[in-house]
Amino acid sequence: MNRCTRPARPALSLATPTYWLTITLLAIGLLSASPAMAQDAGVSADNGLDLPLVTNVQTPKGAPTLGDRFDSTLGAINKAVFTTLFFDVSFGAFRSGEVDEQGNTVYEIEAIEREAEADFEAILTTKSGNPIIKPNGKYRTIAIAKGTIYQPVTVPGKPDTKQGDPKVTGPKAPFLVVFLAIGAIFFTLWHGFINIRGFKHAIDIVRGKFSRSDDAGEIPPFRALTSALSATVGLGNIAGVAIAVKLGGPGAIFWMMFLGLFGLTAKFHESSLAQMFRIKNPDGSVSGGPMYYLDKGFKNINHGMGVLGKVLAIIFAVFCMGASLGGGNMFQSNQAFEGFYSQFVQSDSLAEQRRSELPIEVLRPLLNDKQLSAAASDNLEGKPNDVVRAGLTEERVRAILLPSQIEQVLDEEAVAADKAQRDTLKGRVSIGFGLIFATLVGIVVVGGITRIGAATCRIVPAMCLLYVLGCLIVICFNLDQIPSHVALIFQDAFAKESAYGGLVGVLIIGFQRAAFSSEAGLGSSAIAHSAAKQKEPIREGFVASLEPFIDTIIICFMTAMVVLITDAYIAPELVEESNGSAITLFAFEQTRVGNWFPWVLSVSIVLFAFSTMISWCYYGERAWGYLIGLKSVIVFRLIFVACVFVGAVASLGPVIDFADAMLLTMALPNIIGGVVLAKLVRRELKAYWARYKAGEITGPDPGPDQSGADI
Repeated sequence: MNRCTRPARPALSLATPTYWLTITLLAIGLLSASPAMAQDAGVSADNGLDLPLVTNVQTPKGAPTLGDRFDSTLGAINKAVFTTLFFDVSFGAFRSGEVDEQGNTVYEIEAIEREAEADFEAILTTKSGNPIIKPNGKYRTIAIAKGTIYQPVTVPGKPDTKQGDPKVTGPKAPFLVVFLAIGAIFFTLWHGFINIRGFKHAIDIVRGKFSRSDDAGEIPPFRALTSALSATVGLGNIAGVAIAVKLGGPGAIFWMMFLGLFGLTAKFHESSLAQMFRIKNPDGSVSGGPMYYLDKGFKNINHGMGVLGKVLAIIFAVFCMGASLGGGNMFQSNQAFEGFYSQFVQSDSLAEQRRSELPIEVLRPLLNDKQLSAAASDNLEGKPNDVVRAGLTEERVRAILLPSQIEQVLDEEAVAADKAQRDTLKGRVSIGFGLIFATLVGIVVVGGITRIGAATCRIVPAMCLLYVLGCLIVICFNLDQIPSHVALIFQDAFAKESAYGGLVGVLIIGFQRAAFSSEAGLGSSAIAHSAAKQKEPIREGFVASLEPFIDTIIICFMTAMVVLITDAYIAPELVEESNGSAITLFAFEQTRVGNWFPWVLSVSIVLFAFSTMISWCYYGERAWGYLIGLKSVIVFRLIFVACVFVGAVASLGPVIDFADAMLLTMALPNIIGGVVLAKLVRRELKAYWARYKAGEITGPDPGPDQSGADI
């Protein structure tokens, strides 16, 4: 039987042209090999093994700790509260399926995740699927343990994904935001735009034009205003505006200020009620606020409604205490420490030190899609990400990358050691900062509202002027840009492409930030205004109406100008940034005051936090006094001071979310009660305004304490 035989191949000789051609082709292939040319199964690693590519690695956790259980419990509560308060009242009316330029439906892209069935070694890639190259030119490998969740990368640069449901875009109308906005608009219409008609009169009252020494109360109107402002003027003005512009664009500022105008009337309404139904305690102090006018006011209308009023008052008091300890205390203390530490203590991390040293070939693949989209210049806009990545300058790439991205290519042990050293230093500094900050807050809050007013009437104007001065310097150096940016705000607020769903989205973001900034409708500042020396309840309402004007219109507008002038809201360096304070700080660093003002801004953040905390302590203790009694209020103060220390040294997370949920829930009983009691306020306003127009409202007497400097 004949066998088919294969002709013998001639052996390659060193002298033959075929040998050198083969060697040349192999050399060219090796030199030109890159991660993007690797085979689907993996990339040839340094040890000669053909390893798979993985990204989004999630290390399996051990048994849940007590802290994990605590976070899980709070997380469930937070989810339930926010689901209840922020459900979409439009029921998707402004949302629709997204389509591309060709009109085709766009689908959600979901990651394909797998669980490791056994231990194996793999090459780690970025989230966009590009293999990570270490400075020595080798691929970054990772040991995948059994049970680890990871996303496979079959083709380099393309993590495994699957097509999900059709992508739905468009804004939602959260219940609580709509509820707050409707309440402010209702009060404005109900009182005939008293926010505009009585603006000059409000300024005259704050100047002391109508104050008398025999007016009932604890503090002069100006101190009541600064006490309330100290709780509202703060991180919302520095961080909230930047977040509003980043999420909603420049047009969000218009709607933020628009709702701020209506917020003037909401503050007028609730503070007038606080004066009308305040009580005098046995020790001579005054207590007031939503819990008192809900309780007494409902009984005043109809005795049978007293039970409902009592329930609403208790709900408000409980949430007020929780918000006082959380959002009004621990969050402020935490942010004050972070601002202090980052500016005065923190040094560059290992990643930041190596930023300028690492080869650009190592850094360029680390850029993610969001960064590439934001960094694309005019000549690169609309081009594929790979083209944009290659077209960015070396300086631009180094500036955009985050430290966490650079750490991916550094030695793991060196990164861990650096992180441990920095965490130890930060922990020690936080303890010292917390002790000092808690001591300072304790000295003030133990003195009660009189000392709070004395402190804040100095701190609030000082920190406002300090911050406004920095903004004005930036604005003055860029006066030629102001008209165009103001025009951009109006254009973006009513842009045709923003019509319907887009317009509503910008409006909602603006309304939401305005509510968080001025606290109009929450009822918190009414507690401070209830203690003001005032014979006429309506008069104190006028004083309170100035708060949203100073907070949401003046200060927030100046912050917005700085953010817009510097384009910080679209900076590729901040594309992953969700901290509004960092965005505002970055904006100032791009200006002529960048060398020194970040230091001033850090001091302002500490002052903002300090003034907010001492005012919120008063709010919380008045709520405590309503529920438990003023005799034991020292217990609440001690708890409050202890929370200052906890906030400085702890990572708040779900605790602050829980506190914010309680802060927002304060609006529910307050606005419901304000609407029920609206007739009483209008009756008082009508009588007061008639006497004022008739010239019957007299000026101050010649007695002492006209200025309110001492009590």
